[in-house]
Amino acid sequence: MPDVDGYFPPTEYAPIWAILGISLLALIAVWYVFLWWWSRRKHRMPREAHAGNAIEQAGRLKGKYYGLIDEVEEAWRADELTTRAAHQKLGTLVRFFVFESTGRKAHVMTLEDLNKANLRSVADAIEQYYPAEFAAVEQGNVPESAGIAREVVGTWN
Repeated sequence: MPDVDGYFPPTEYAPIWAILGISLLALIAVWYVFLWWWSRRKHRMPREAHAGNAIEQAGRLKGKYYGLIDEVEEAWRADELTTRAAHQKLGTLVRFFVFESTGRKAHVMTLEDLNKANLRSVADAIEQYYPAEFAAVEQGNVPESAGIAREVVGTWN
């Protein structure tokens, strides 16, 4: 009912609304902390492997890429790959070997990027593959290029 002056007195709210509002704000804060913790957890660097284990992994990786290089050369000899396609695959294999062994993104680098990144052996191999990859007429020596790829894999530290 209106007061003597015609005004209504202030309405008092039940304390439950204040409790619900504070709880909602606390819940939102907890959600943001959880999201921050969850996203940081996924981006942690893996623990470093033992030296002996790293040597074994490097040996397995080199063996894997020697096998892949052999497969490219065998496919070329069996006329399953053209000279151009064989050179393209060898270039890709050398780049991915560097990526898998070091984590450096050589598989997306241009020749200039490889030189700037001081990946000389890879850059030299890719530079030798380019004429066979991009020539108008197929050219190149696949066994020699496979040997270059094996040399890059074998001498990589």
